Amino acid sequence: MPKILIIDDDETIHLIGRAYLGKAGYEVQTAFDGPEGLQLAAAFQPDLVLLDINMPRMSGFDVAKKLKEDEATKKIPIFMMTSLKQESNIQRGYGLGIDDYITKPTNMAHLKLKIDKFLEKHKHQ
Repeated sequence: MPKILIIDDDETIHLIGRAYLGKAGYEVQTAFDGPEGLQLAAAFQPDLVLLDINMPRMSGFDVAKKLKEDEATKKIPIFMMTSLKQESNIQRGYGLGIDDYITKPTNMAHLKLKIDKFLEKHKHQ
């Protein structure tokens, strides 16, 4: 069962993500901020991280940077999922090594298809 870690300070995102992705056959864990997310990423070793940018204590950009610098988590793919649509933020995210940039509000059916396709493609690499 593929594992997804959602790092987002919005409880609604946690609930929708858990319900929708859980029903689709994913094991879903959630964290409310960067430090909690980093700890969980190292312990849970997800197949994919869904990461918000605007969070208390640590931005998603800082979380992505730390995930990519840590030997234990650097290979975990990251989808940034945020309401920030500015080109500079998108470029910054990709510059940190993220795999996709998805803007909120997110269509969960579309997100699930993106995740399915991405994980299927990367399973064989």
